[in-house]
Amino acid sequence: MNSGTVAWEGRFGEADLKIEIPSSGRIHAEWRTGAGTRNKVVDSIEQLERSVLFQLMVGTEMGDEVREEVADAVAIYLANRQPMPSDDPSAPRPPAKRKRPGGMPRRRGGAGGTRSRRRR
Repeated sequence: MNSGTVAWEGRFGEADLKIEIPSSGRIHAEWRTGAGTRNKVVDSIEQLERSVLFQLMVGTEMGDEVREEVADAVAIYLANRQPMPSDDPSAPRPPAKRKRPGGMPRRRGGAGGTRSRRRR
């Protein structure tokens, strides 16, 4: 899992669950059960609930309280995180690449291939 800020970590049913949110803002979930370790990367809290939390709840006698606690913790973290510089519309843009005179692309050198001769 990419290193990010831990939004929630603890026991979720029969699994040890850890949810991190890196600077990209995507949600990374990692959980360990008796069957092994799994990872999932999602874009929204709804996807987290559908892809991870509900599946971990299947077969357990958990109530919705823990699922809501996890979803709320992730939502609060996402709401309070600092926007990335690329997210800020007032941030200065990187300078544009300059075009070559005449608009022709740079010619790549190197061995191999044949070159056609210009006819006179």
